[in-house]
Amino acid sequence: MYRARTRLSISRQPGFTLVELIVVMVVLGIIASMGAIVVHDGMLGYLRGREITSADWQGRLALERITRELRDVAAPGSVSIDPSSCGSSGFSFVNITANQIIYTLPSSTLLRNAQPLADNVTGLRFYCLQGDGQTYTTTPSAVYYVTVSMIVSTANTSATYRSTVKPRSF
Repeated sequence: MYRARTRLSISRQPGFTLVELIVVMVVLGIIASMGAIVVHDGMLGYLRGREITSADWQGRLALERITRELRDVAAPGSVSIDPSSCGSSGFSFVNITANQIIYTLPSSTLLRNAQPLADNVTGLRFYCLQGDGQTYTTTPSAVYYVTVSMIVSTANTSATYRSTVKPRSF
């Protein structure tokens, strides 16, 4: 029993058809694009968080330094506080070691004696208060408390930092 092979008999080999391969590629493309969106959103969230954290720390550290230095303002009998500084965005005073300290905000960078102290600062105010803690004054000898208010902003958020200090020598 010998069978002759004809050209019409095609042996079936294991594998995938072209249609199956295209369907798998389309499904994998859809899954990959959804994964890319998730990774992209996660990365943006991380970068925003890092930006906010950096601005927050700069604001906190700057306020801490300002309040520490305001505690060392020289005695009120000497003209230790520039009267024009009270109620303004710049503040000038002389500390107990007779060094002049000047805080200014010419743009979004807070400067201490013309050296950068913090970035992303959009608002800065110094207020001089009398002994009752309520009444504003511009008379250096009447100053009992100094309040500093600072706004730190990023593209997504802003935070206000405020502190009131009573200098040690007052």
